[in-house]
Parts: sequence; structure tokens; C-alpha cells
Amino acid sequence: MDGMKNEDILEAARTRMEEAIDADRENRGRDMDDLQKLIGEQWPDKIRRQREADGKPCLTINRLPQFVRQVTGDIRKMNPAIKVGPSDNKATEEVAEIYEGLIRNIEQRSDASTVYEQTAETAAACSIGWFRVINEWEREDSFDQEIRIQRIRNSFSVYCDPAAQESTREDAGYIFITETMREADFEKAYPGKKASDVAYDAETDGLEHWHSDGKVTVAEYYWKQPVTRTLLMLQDGSTLFKDEAEQEVPEALILREREVDTHKIMWAKITGNEVLEGPQEVPCKYIPVVAVVGEEWHVGEEVYRSSVIRFAKDSQQMYNFFRSSSAEVVQLQPKAPYIGTIKQFQGLERYWQNANSSNYSFLPYNPDEKAPGRPQRETPPLASQGLSSEAMTAAEDMKATTGIYDAALGNRSNEASGVAIRQRQMESDVSTSIYTDNMAKAIATCGRILISMIPKIYDTERVVKILGEDDAIKDIRINTTVMQEGYAVPVNDLSIGSYDLRVSTGPNYSTRRQETQEGMIEFIRAVPGAAQIIGDLVAKAMDWPDADKIADRLAKALPPGMRSIEDLSPEEQQAAQAAQMQQAEQAQQQQAAMAIEMRKNAAEATEAEADAVKAGSEAEQARYEAAEKQLELLMSSGALNEAIAAAVQQQVARVLMSTPAPQGQFPA
Repeated sequence: MDGMKNEDILEAARTRMEEAIDADRENRGRDMDDLQKLIGEQWPDKIRRQREADGKPCLTINRLPQFVRQVTGDIRKMNPAIKVGPSDNKATEEVAEIYEGLIRNIEQRSDASTVYEQTAETAAACSIGWFRVINEWEREDSFDQEIRIQRIRNSFSVYCDPAAQESTREDAGYIFITETMREADFEKAYPGKKASDVAYDAETDGLEHWHSDGKVTVAEYYWKQPVTRTLLMLQDGSTLFKDEAEQEVPEALILREREVDTHKIMWAKITGNEVLEGPQEVPCKYIPVVAVVGEEWHVGEEVYRSSVIRFAKDSQQMYNFFRSSSAEVVQLQPKAPYIGTIKQFQGLERYWQNANSSNYSFLPYNPDEKAPGRPQRETPPLASQGLSSEAMTAAEDMKATTGIYDAALGNRSNEASGVAIRQRQMESDVSTSIYTDNMAKAIATCGRILISMIPKIYDTERVVKILGEDDAIKDIRINTTVMQEGYAVPVNDLSIGSYDLRVSTGPNYSTRRQETQEGMIEFIRAVPGAAQIIGDLVAKAMDWPDADKIADRLAKALPPGMRSIEDLSPEEQQAAQAAQMQQAEQAQQQQAAMAIEMRKNAAEATEAEADAVKAGSEAEQARYEAAEKQLELLMSSGALNEAIAAAVQQQVARVLMSTPAPQGQFPA
């Protein structure tokens, strides 16, 4: 661990723990109060004790959970899905599909949908929730590891770097996940470690947070350890870190190199002054702990977090008070006191003292001549319209402070038309959309953690299960090679290339399938003739028993030209392949015949051209021989000399005619 000693780790951990506690103290106090109000602890202790002593009712009519359920209901409808794609030229769509299928399988085995929903519910209830990603052995008898997504049940057990800015806290420099144990349990879980060893020592700063009231705090401590690595660029343009090379890279292959300041993720399990496990490196470039926050404001350097119900708590308490006061008034109506003289009640006190609580058949009294008649009951107090009105106002205030109104809660309101109801529901969804947005951001961060961990955990040749979008499971062999032209070519190598992701939300596969069914049926109603062409696809989209068999039978009835090779049976595929081979052979034969014909025509054209050249040569030869014979005839008859003399005279005369005469003379 780069020479870092346990003492240095513990000293840094104590300082950081104290820093995290101090920075988040006020937020945690408000968060705890939110949870207490949410579970019904809504009366201040002093007021409750006083009212109970006076025999007054303390009603708690808890309306806060419905607002939290509305937010978590919207989150449950998200159906988030992590989509993986290649992000450089070394990555492929095929391996991206394996990444995506692996992530779906990890989520399914981890029951990640429950983890996401419960974490978001905690954020809605008390402003922040946490979950984590871990790696563990696949089975007791296996050396293969797998990845799991795990909920952190107690959000108050996590302490985070206050310098983190991202809502998911992925930029945090350190995070603690703590557990409080009784001293006896601690010594049983960690033999040889004594709880007394971690007792508070006034000379050691920070230990007051680690041991108190007979309990010991054990923390999983994640932190980013700075490292400097050498990045190499090779002659082929590829890059790698020098410490990742399996063997020394020859200098001739290195084009460029530079130093990179980065980090590695470290983990240790510690108490205040002892390292219980670790330290060890985490196979990920992110701290694998993810936050889901509610609303968050930055007030100067301070961070203020809020839950859905933060500003509805006062209205809830006022609602309880006015409803309790109304109940108190109604409670007093049958208990109005009787008015009479002392003589009328004398000796009969036991009857009249219990007159408002016991159902006596008769109430005796003593006649008093000074007060003729029987004792009379005082007029009971009347119910107050003001109390009912204030209770209704408090209820409306809760809706206003949360932004969630009757239409969104499923209650009847003053909206009459469907459009108006949907508009009010939309307003409520918009007012709480930050919770779904933050949940989507957290899932995206979880996806990046998984993409970072997968090539390091699934780093050997093995068969893994991937889950399709339709929940179909496939076995895929990863990190293998095949020989091509004497070279080993990697196949499904998860360590090659870089991959990125996006989070899509919307209807799940089953809902989309149902929508597809309805859309196809409506299309067939509009275009009845399409039923003969797409009937197999419609049947395949249905959820009936044996729908696939029906689809296969309908597909077999399609004309051959409309069926793809995947829709054919093995026998039909063989027949189709044989027909294709026969067609290919016929096409080759036709091409060969055409080539022979073309060569024949070319030869004939060449021969005709040669004959034409030969005929031209023979004609030229004939003209030459005729001229030669005419010349010999002229020479033998003397006519050649006469012809030459006449030609010379003509040339001289032509020259004289073209020469200008001297000045002052005229030609004769």
C-alpha cells in the first residue's frame, strides 16, 4: 500500500470521521426529526405530558406517509434500465451487449429494483439514502467472484467527505460505513481484539466517536489513495499504463509517454485505533458507495438537504392539535356538570360523582325547599366551526408545502374534466421530479461502478449468464481466444475497449409487449389484408399458452419469399441452403459460358482486324508496284527527262512572278 502504515491510516480516519460528523451534524438532526414525524412521533413531549395529565386527547392523524408514498410510487414507475454502448474504436457492440446482459443479471440476482426503491424512499423520507456495490465469492466451493448491489439500511451509518459536490457523492475522497456493536459482540466477532483497546483516550483526538456507553464503532473505511502512473503510447497508436503491461515494453515500440496523477480505491475495516481487516485495493476506480439525495441547496459553503415532508411537519402538528381540540369539545358534551344545591347531593355523592361515566338506571336526590325541582345539567359546549376550518387549512397547507395535491393522491378535487385532472397530476409530478432525477443519476453512477468492476472481477475465461431485455437467460463464454491464420484472436474479451452507458426510463418489457399487441391489433383492424402477412408476428407478441407454436404455424404458411432464414425449421433451412447452392452453381455456370462466348467473340474480332490489316498491306503493295512499273516505262521512252525539264521551267517562272520589281522601273 505504497508504504502507508496502519498508524497513518487510523490517524487520517479519525480526523476525517470528526470532519464528516461536524459538517453534517445539522442535516442529520433535521433528517432524524423527519423520520420521527413520519412514524407518528408528532407531539412535543412537554405538551403531550401536560395534555395527558389534564385528560385531554392527543390525536395523531398521520397524513405525511401518503406524500412519501406518492414520490416512491413515481419512482417505482420509472423502470430504469442501464444501456451500455462502446465509447472507443476498440470496443464492439457484441461485447457491449455482454456488459449490458451481465449488469441485468447482477441487478436481478441482487434484487436491485428493491434496493433502488427503498433507497429512494429513504431519500424522500429523510433527505438521503445510500446503497453500495460489493464483490464476493460466487459459491463456497468456487474461486470465481461475482458482483452484488446491496442496500445500506441505516442511512445514518454512512459518513461522507463534506467536500463531495455531486449528488451521488461519486467525487468523495472518503466514505465510512459504520456499525455499532456491544463490547461482548465485538470481542466475539474479532477474537484477540479487546473492546478496552478502543476506549476513549483524552490524548488521542477523535476517539470519542468510536467508543461510548459500552458500545464499539466498527467502520468500513473507503478512501482514494493518490498514485502516479506512467502512460505509454505505442507505435500503433494504442495506449496502456506501464504497470499494466504483462512484460517490459521495448523502447522501440514506445512513441510517447507521460506521468499521470490519478488514484486507486482502498478499503479497510477499522476501529478507532486498530485495523481489523485490510488494507486492500478495491477493483474499481470509484468508491462503490452511492447516495440518493432529496432536494439539496448550497447556502454559501453550507449544504442544506430536504425531504418531501420537511416543510409539511408544522402543518401536520397543527392538524393534530385542531383535530384533538375538536375531539376534546365533543368529548365534553356528554360530560356537562349537574347544577344543584349541596342538600340535594348530600349523602348521594357516589351516584353523582359517576353520573357522567356510569349508566345508572336512576339518580336519587334530596328535595330542597329552597331549590324546588331536581338538579339540572349545564348546557354542554358547542362544536367550534373555527376548529374544523383550521384543521382543513392545515391539511391544505400540507399539500401546498409538498406540491402534491388531491388529484395526484387519488382523491376527488375541484377538477372536473380528465384534462384538468391530468394537468394537476402533472404539476405534482413536476414538483417532485427531482427525486426521480436523482434516483436516475444514482443508477447511472452504479452502472459506471459496475462497468469499472466487471473486467477486473470477471477476468478469466469462464461461462457467465447474461439476461436479455425479455428476461431470457443465455450462457456466454468470455475472455476466450480463437486461432485465425496462426494467430490467437481474442473473443468476448471484457478488458479490451472502453464502454459508456445511459439510463433509460419508461415502461418495462412486459408493458411494451402489451402495447405492441394492442398496436398490432389496431393496425390489422385498419388494414385487414395485413393479417395474412404479419399474423405470425401478432401471435408471437401474445401471452397465450403455446403462442410460439401458433406463430410458427402461421410463419410456415407464408410465401417463401417473405420468410427469413431464422423463421425456417432446420429441414427447411437445409433445403433453402441446398437451393441457394444450386442457384449459385447455375450462376457460376452461366458466368463461365458467358466468359467463353466473350473470349470467342474477342478472338473473332481480332482475326477480322488482322485480315483487314493484311488486305490494306496488300493494296499498298499493289500501288507501289504499279508506280514502279510506270516509272520504268517513262525512263525507257525518254519522256521522264521532258517531264523533269517542264517541271523546272514552271518552278522558275513561279519564283520570278513572286519577286518585287526595283524602284522606278516597271516590268517589261
